[in-house]
Amino acid sequence: MKKTTLGALIIGAIIGLGISYFAAVMVDVTGTPQFCASCHEMKPEVSSFEFSVHGGNNPHGFSAHHCTDCHLDHSSLMSYLITKGISGTRDAMAHIGLIKRVDFKENFCEMDHYVYDNACLHCHKGIEELKDKNHVVGLDDNIQKIHKMYYWNVKENGGKVSCVKCHNDYTMPNFAHPNLLENLSSEKSE
Repeated sequence: MKKTTLGALIIGAIIGLGISYFAAVMVDVTGTPQFCASCHEMKPEVSSFEFSVHGGNNPHGFSAHHCTDCHLDHSSLMSYLITKGISGTRDAMAHIGLIKRVDFKENFCEMDHYVYDNACLHCHKGIEELKDKNHVVGLDDNIQKIHKMYYWNVKENGGKVSCVKCHNDYTMPNFAHPNLLENLSSEKSE
């Protein structure tokens, strides 16, 4: 192999790694609550999230660090990136007025369009393990029974079910976006 070919390969690899690193950092940074709140449209969602169980306001101190932890498809890297691209493009177009902004107050009960089950199961591994097991060590027996019966059995029989059908701010105060409806209402009145 010629020295020029080897040199070009090394330079290409370095440039490729640099571009990949930059892309990975950008994907990470553009999923944070701070980035999302930089647009006024998302301020109510971000401020309510900070007080939620998923925002770290829980006895265990765990939190979702990115909005994208819940609001993007986690079934594969490609699905994640495609969903992120579509969602981000839609949000940017709405921000500059090219398309109508999603009315989250009006669509609050449609949250299964904005929260992915595989994102929930990405963190809540015990619930995912129940799909193939009858018992998961470390998970309360009642929780196992309820999720096996009302989630996995329904899903396996072709029924439409989602995590947010039961786990939402109507059924569980201080869940993911406590007081979001009130925050959205006050935003419109300003």
